[in-house]
Amino acid sequence: MKFALQLILCFALQSLIYCQCDNTLLADHNNDNNLDILDVISMVDLVMINDYFTEDELELTDINQDGIIDILDIIKLVNKILWPQPDSVSIINIESNLVNVNIEWEVSNSPNYHIYRVYYSSQDSLENRELLHELWDINITQIEISGLSLYNDKWFWVDVVDYWGCSAESPSYKVENIEKTYELDETGNIVYSEMAIEDFEPSTECIACHGTHVEEWSKSRHGHAMKDPLFFSQWNLEQLNHPEIGERFCVQCHSPAAFVTGLDLSGYETAHDFQASSLPAVVKEGVSCTVCHTSTALSSTYFATDDLSPHAEYHLYPGEGVYFGSIEDPNPSPYHETIYSPIFERSESCLPCHDFVMRDVEAEITFTEWNRIPAFAMSGLGSCQDCHMPEKENGNHDHSFIGVDLDLSYPIGEAPQHDAVQSMLESAVEIEFGAPGYSLASYISTGETLTIPITITSLTGHNFPSGTSFSREAWIESVISHDNDIIFSSGKIESNTSLLDLNDDSLLLFTSFFLNESGDTTMSITDTYDMINKTLPALGVRYHIYEVDIPDNLSGLINIDIRLRFRALTPILLAGQHDDLLQNQPVFDMATLSAQIQVIGD
Repeated sequence: MKFALQLILCFALQSLIYCQCDNTLLADHNNDNNLDILDVISMVDLVMINDYFTEDELELTDINQDGIIDILDIIKLVNKILWPQPDSVSIINIESNLVNVNIEWEVSNSPNYHIYRVYYSSQDSLENRELLHELWDINITQIEISGLSLYNDKWFWVDVVDYWGCSAESPSYKVENIEKTYELDETGNIVYSEMAIEDFEPSTECIACHGTHVEEWSKSRHGHAMKDPLFFSQWNLEQLNHPEIGERFCVQCHSPAAFVTGLDLSGYETAHDFQASSLPAVVKEGVSCTVCHTSTALSSTYFATDDLSPHAEYHLYPGEGVYFGSIEDPNPSPYHETIYSPIFERSESCLPCHDFVMRDVEAEITFTEWNRIPAFAMSGLGSCQDCHMPEKENGNHDHSFIGVDLDLSYPIGEAPQHDAVQSMLESAVEIEFGAPGYSLASYISTGETLTIPITITSLTGHNFPSGTSFSREAWIESVISHDNDIIFSSGKIESNTSLLDLNDDSLLLFTSFFLNESGDTTMSITDTYDMINKTLPALGVRYHIYEVDIPDNLSGLINIDIRLRFRALTPILLAGQHDDLLQNQPVFDMATLSAQIQVIGD
């Protein structure tokens, strides 16, 4: 009796309950966009009368897609009318080890079950889900998916789908990232951490199998993060000016292992004293092998608030004998488990240390600069690793992390990475004569004004210069001469230690200036309240025009010599405290131009 009442009510309210979902034709014989008793009658007639069914009849009426039209199809149609939507199921359990995931869910009770669809997403949102798998057997309620790297938190769903494409989503099931957690107080000190400093192994433990990697890393700035004399002088200044947070503020990026374990590194005046101490070797190494290769998820940009509280975000899993990398099918190691993780191929893996916002001032935002180029952000092409960790012939990635900084304890030209830095800088930009509406004349009359237009084009995936752009200087040196006599110059310096003339109106300088609360320039990032950004945007173009008055008594050929020059550290930052480093600071020539112009006399 109850079933009959349901059926009568369903047919009476057919237009209200019918939801055709994906398939707008299935079993709708009279094409009225409703499933009702008339469609059931048509199906009964079709089954009773026909011994053979056309392809069109099968496509319209074979609901369970078994190649025939029979009473089973009629039952499914009746069930569809009675239960327009399938019933949802719930995920019972998910087990994951970052690479393989095993999902188990309830069996469906839906009379029109057709497919289980398994989805996942990095957000608890139905809009951004990605389909993982489909199952056509109602009794299979468990699946193991291999090769699915679950870095960062993930959410899963199992949908029950009927023959009409209508679906019922399960409640989302969250799988938390595999990592060891830590908690910080308002001054960046550890309140609680699942990590101990002993969990982080020094590079000496890696040399036996990864000797080349260790050698490359040891010459990199990562390997010198806690060996740089300039860092120590800046670090001591921060501790003096901000005694509550100064030590933690700098350590959060320069020695992440010490930061996440709460190891206090204060009290060391110089890099020499620090390296000669009894501190664990991995702390002295700064950005060590273990810090990077126990990362299990992507971090975020570091936003410093006005209280300067250190709160860099790391997702690490040290001390468990598991190391992660970019090789999809790594060779087994007798010393540790090796697991592929796609985060090592993504620019976000350089966060939080290479994207830093201070009081809403975009102070050091190399990742953001890259990410703002749609072609890079959307495709992942031109990643940080592509340039700074290029793949070598043997398939391994270079761990030299070539940038623009050098070990200034070496004389000019002798630093281990000097030639590599020179090569990278030469590939970073192009310069040429000309600008929109301007071209370089082949001759000029004496006493006239010579117009010299140039175009600078960045070939770099982030701003130029980037990183600590406030400490870097890239500029155009322009020299116009006649018979070895200079008649005009801009950006010309006497030596590598000389200051640029910032009062030169013709100077084209790429850099940035930090401003403190009073609006004065500062070299302290924690004192930064504003910024004047004069860098060249990623893949950007800059035009510059020189106007040179040609003397009345001059004739013959004049020479135009232009260089784009670069130094990683302005002498202002080094002079006085680190004069020895200043002497070793090279000035690189990135690109050159030259031309001769005929001056025609009266």
